[in-house]
Amino acid sequence: MKHPIDLVGGAIVAYGPDRLRFFSDGWGDLAAIGDATVPTGEPAPIPIDWVSETVDAGMEISVGVFESPSSVLPDYARYGAVTRVVPRSGTDRMVVMMAAWNEHDSRARFGIARRLAGRHIGSLVLENPYYGVRRPTDRDGQPIRTVEDFFRMGTGAVSEGRGLLATVRASGYVPGVTGYSMGGNLAALVSSTMSFPVATAPLAASYSPSPVYLDGVLRSGIDWTALGGEDTAAPQLRETLLAASVLDRPAPEHARHAVLVSARLDGYVPPAATEALHAHWPGSELRWLGGGHATLLWFHKGALAAAVEDSFERLVGQRPNVDP
Repeated sequence: MKHPIDLVGGAIVAYGPDRLRFFSDGWGDLAAIGDATVPTGEPAPIPIDWVSETVDAGMEISVGVFESPSSVLPDYARYGAVTRVVPRSGTDRMVVMMAAWNEHDSRARFGIARRLAGRHIGSLVLENPYYGVRRPTDRDGQPIRTVEDFFRMGTGAVSEGRGLLATVRASGYVPGVTGYSMGGNLAALVSSTMSFPVATAPLAASYSPSPVYLDGVLRSGIDWTALGGEDTAAPQLRETLLAASVLDRPAPEHARHAVLVSARLDGYVPPAATEALHAHWPGSELRWLGGGHATLLWFHKGALAAAVEDSFERLVGQRPNVDP
């Protein structure tokens, strides 16, 4: 059963303007898709140029820019933007926040970051490649026009998330990673590649994009004609998106301290996809909340912030000598 508001969202992408469709220019370069593998190895810290800083309600908010460590991004997405939100009282914990699907405005994540600052946790809010100021200037509406675009965006975001965690650690903080929806899947992928302990809170997250786009309401937003027809393209798309599956990676030791949150009536992320991630990470905690995908983010930011905080508590509490 899916929440009615999520069903409305699916109807909007299905029957709304063509500009809302994704993959409308087809597959793109299939060879590039095959080359867009999940980054591994020890990430290097990312140098960030902090260009502005303000103080608001007991928080220091800074905006920084950086050159992406990813080699697969187009020129317009090569330089990234990140916003740092920290409590003025100081903190020894910093979480990297990955972006959700089509999130060109980070206000929802800022709502969580502000609550985390009240819990004495800092945040680095990453703007995804292809989104916000990093979107292509020659495209209206949906910037992810091909499956190739999707893989370049995801690979770039994972590379940047990994680098930012290395930056956080090098700066003396206990590092963490979180995200909502697609951001939660990206957070789980990032965490699964890290060799050092990372507090992890995938929120409304699948183990892979595959069940989200093939089994949730977003399926109706895919331009199947551009991909060669739904009957033909759907099996290939499912298999292609499974290349970004956390289930294909061994669970890192710190995954047992992860805290996951899912909505019982989520129409975008099938609850079974979150359960599969939870099962793959023995010892992790899965919290169920009522409502759907949209209402979980609208009305439960406090609970989402609590999950991030508790992921740090589980990590640091079990590992009192964690090297930040």
